[in-house]
Amino acid sequence: MVGSKLYNVDLTDTKTKIVLGVAAAGPALALGVAIYYMSSGETSEEKSAETPTEETDAPVEKVEEEPELTALEQADKRKGAGNAFFKKSEFDDAIACYLEAIDLYPEANPVEKSHCYQNMAAASEKLGKYEEVVKYCSLALDLNQKYIKAIQRRATAYEKLNKYESSIKDWTAVCLIEGPEKSMKAGYMATSDRVLKAYGDEQAKKLMLSRKPRLPSHTVIKSALDNIHMRDFHSTATPESLDNTGDKLYIEILADLEKRDYDVVPSKLDKALKEEPVKFLNQLRCLRGIFSWVMADHKTAIQNFDAVIMDPKSYMRLKIQAHIHRGEVYQAKGDKLRALADYNTAVQTDEDHPDPYLHRAQCYLSIEDLANAIKDLEKCIELDDEFPAPWTQLVYGQYQMARTMTPSLLDQVFKNLGKMVERFADVSDVFALYGQVLQDQRQFSAAEEKFLEAQRLEPGNVTYKAHVATLKMMAENNFDSALVLLNEAHEADSKCDFVLENLGMIYIQKQMYPEALECFKKALELVKTEAEAAHLSALYVGIQCQWEVCDEYNVKPVSMADLQDFSQMMTAPQG
Repeated sequence: MVGSKLYNVDLTDTKTKIVLGVAAAGPALALGVAIYYMSSGETSEEKSAETPTEETDAPVEKVEEEPELTALEQADKRKGAGNAFFKKSEFDDAIACYLEAIDLYPEANPVEKSHCYQNMAAASEKLGKYEEVVKYCSLALDLNQKYIKAIQRRATAYEKLNKYESSIKDWTAVCLIEGPEKSMKAGYMATSDRVLKAYGDEQAKKLMLSRKPRLPSHTVIKSALDNIHMRDFHSTATPESLDNTGDKLYIEILADLEKRDYDVVPSKLDKALKEEPVKFLNQLRCLRGIFSWVMADHKTAIQNFDAVIMDPKSYMRLKIQAHIHRGEVYQAKGDKLRALADYNTAVQTDEDHPDPYLHRAQCYLSIEDLANAIKDLEKCIELDDEFPAPWTQLVYGQYQMARTMTPSLLDQVFKNLGKMVERFADVSDVFALYGQVLQDQRQFSAAEEKFLEAQRLEPGNVTYKAHVATLKMMAENNFDSALVLLNEAHEADSKCDFVLENLGMIYIQKQMYPEALECFKKALELVKTEAEAAHLSALYVGIQCQWEVCDEYNVKPVSMADLQDFSQMMTAPQG
């Protein structure tokens, strides 16, 4: 995963030199054509007076006529005049001169014509006429397809016009034509990423407002429930001991959650709430809010959490859970301040409840406030050291600190990972985190062992198989084996967006673009946060643009091997 540029005009070249996309200015040239002195307008008296007699005959001095300029030379003069006007910030006059030059240039000089169109675009850019910039750059590219300055300038104009997809396509063309090394050093990739992010953010907001609630993968639901103490929802009551139908259904729902029969839960929650339960009303509201959140129905989720918080009959631990999960919804919507406000309220309501510290720490991790995240996770462990979730998050936070700030902590991170797998030997997420750290350290064989152990402990979690597939791709460059594993994972759980995204990435490497785009499209239907939607939206349009650019400009896509080679070159120790 660029500010405005200052365009300087080089006066040393009167022909076709371009500096930062603007035609170089030449010396000031007189407008019009050369004047020829002729004698046809003189009177006969004047002529006879000036004509030498036979006696005094002398040689007549001949006046040499200035040679007539060729069309190419005339065109160069008009272009030079345009450069002079540009230098004086007389941009309309500059455009007029460039247009005259284009008309004068012979058809055999398309590159010179393209330079003039590009200069017209530069002048239009100075005038803030971005539609004109797009038009003139497009005319330049019709004549000179891989004219980088024209593609760059058009990309910038498209961004100014909020036409992000067109801008992304042009920046993709620049990066692919110039190659990864030059594109990275020149800042093209950074600019492309910035525009992609703007597009992704815009599309994510639209998507989250328009999408219909949909139950995601069981893996996603289990992960959400694993991050809370379900004891706040437990009850020793039996259906037979209860009179109200809604209360009876609540006991059934708890059994469904225990069996991980998540598909039946949303409809039972709705039915139970319609029955006006007496004893478990706020428990049902809170669970309905949690399931609405994982289904990306943020409005319904907040309504249920608000009801729990505002109900004076709601007991303290349920209100804490409502604040925590309302905070998660705000975090999913990208509103970190409101999320932290809810987490803070939950902490203040009961400083001895571990859950608020865990969720606030996760919010801190998302904004890279590692110090506060680690502090909260240590407090959560102090309150309940048998809860595996804060342990895994703590080691993750320590690893991020080691990677970004304090490399000397890396040895301690691996010691903590070893202790953690001993203490939580039956928790799959512990081994999965260990595997991810090893993978990031490029210890692929050891990483695969950890992912396989996680898979053994929880066969239904297809993300572990996806991780193994990624290892096959990274360590062995074996895309076919990776594709087999990911297809198996997708067959086992067709609603896992993580698997779909990785499957799409494999298809990209195999240059199977329609299949890749279909995977990203399906994954977009399953995401539950704006951040996930923004990431996938950017990925989708980025791949679509790469496909179109490769076909239109006859260039090769950047492969993972190319990027890895370039990354190694850039990070190699310098002598």
